[in-house]
Amino acid sequence: MPLSQNAIYLLNQRYCKNGESPENVFKRTAEFLAKGNTKLEERFYDAMINGVFLPNSPALFNAGYKDAQLMACFILKVDDDTTSIFKTISDMARVFKSGGGVGINFSPLREKNAIVTGGGTSSGTLSFMGVFDNIVEVVKQGGMRRGALMGILDYTHPEIFDFIKVKLEKKLQNFNLSIMVDDSFMNKVINGGDIDITSPLGYKINTVKAKDVFELMAFASWVNGDPALLFFDRINKDNPFYPEIKLNTTNPCSEVSLPPYGACCLGSINLSKFVWKNEFNFERFMNVAKMGMTILTNMNELSTFPLQEITDCMKEFNPVGLGVMGFADCLIKLGIRYDSQECLDFIDKLGTCYREATLAYNPDKFYFYRRIIAPTGSLSILADCSSGIEPVYDVAFQRSLTIGKIEETRDLYKSEYVRTAHQVSPEWHIKVLAKWQEYIDGGCSKTINMPYTASVDDIKNAYITAWKAGVKGVTIYRDGSRNQVLTSTSNTNKFVQEKTFFGKCNDGECTL
Repeated sequence: MPLSQNAIYLLNQRYCKNGESPENVFKRTAEFLAKGNTKLEERFYDAMINGVFLPNSPALFNAGYKDAQLMACFILKVDDDTTSIFKTISDMARVFKSGGGVGINFSPLREKNAIVTGGGTSSGTLSFMGVFDNIVEVVKQGGMRRGALMGILDYTHPEIFDFIKVKLEKKLQNFNLSIMVDDSFMNKVINGGDIDITSPLGYKINTVKAKDVFELMAFASWVNGDPALLFFDRINKDNPFYPEIKLNTTNPCSEVSLPPYGACCLGSINLSKFVWKNEFNFERFMNVAKMGMTILTNMNELSTFPLQEITDCMKEFNPVGLGVMGFADCLIKLGIRYDSQECLDFIDKLGTCYREATLAYNPDKFYFYRRIIAPTGSLSILADCSSGIEPVYDVAFQRSLTIGKIEETRDLYKSEYVRTAHQVSPEWHIKVLAKWQEYIDGGCSKTINMPYTASVDDIKNAYITAWKAGVKGVTIYRDGSRNQVLTSTSNTNKFVQEKTFFGKCNDGECTL
């Protein structure tokens, strides 16, 4: 199958180096990651060139070159002293330069006006985050794109209210922002209760109502899409080292939570390639999943990391994330609507196969994670399919990239089974996310789309629904609330408005 025009354009603009052809990007990657196994190299090249399986972008950028850094994202840590803060800034810049994104939990930093050693007071957590924000402006990932940065704060931190409001003040614009909450907080939001705001230095500042923090979170998300919520207890449910090691940080897209200096070793299988005559080929999927696990394991062994701490962490924990993309396209080919019980039933069947395939590979070898679903923005263009587990954004849309704008549409989207992102209710977005999470030991990247007319209460309901459904985190995007990567170029992607988005589903179908 020839590469699409969009794939060729993207490969030429972003991945081809030293005058190489688009096809050679895949040849170079296959040769390097196969580690001398000729049969694997041929299978892997065939899978990439035909859009069946692709490793994360840094592998395509760097495989085969000296000191190849192959990972998509990294978890860094920061401690409450100036030396640590500026070491983390240096570490972040080195990761960006190598082609990776970064996630950092800033909760260890003392609050503004707290006493510092030697006299004087601290400028505060948000002030230091501003320094990180400025670095993103000037350091590109491998010279190809601007670095991705996640900033996280625990809900008990003294600067939590200012953190929630910071983007309303047009600050920290280069960050994705998330708040780490736990089950205790969510229960107090629902049932009423107070929380203690506590300094990282160990003393209590004051007591506030959990509902007040939650209300402000929802309002800020309604205005500009940030902050997202991360659910600490659910994340650590899949942490094999809890409570000795507590996971409190994710990568920029929230699907990977690892110990400090962990890295995201990701690759994605295009599910739409396994449908033939309205049937899904589970046996072929399992064979490709085995190959994907082999490639990701090799990536961990072959990657050169920008920091010694990362090298040590990856040797100890060995995380990989075999994921999927093209899910919406797969459903359309099968004649299944995204917002239907039939969709959830198919995820159960596929998820069982997916989990078995990854666990069967090298069963005696320890992997911190084996299954993670990433957003696959660029990879889905290369594979000519829908992104990750998202519904089709629209039957025709424009994707804005750092290299320009790409128009996307497919003949497949003329089908009566297409359900676009804004035709699917928020409740069903969450149902699909939660169903996939049942089969994932890592996390799933998924956006809960809402129309411009959605209310703050709708966002609060989505947060609570997502937490009850057992997802690890939730990101809500209200249409038009900030500059967006995807823009509809048809009239299909519209909501049919009702007063509320929840509790309107019957017999597996949702209408709005």
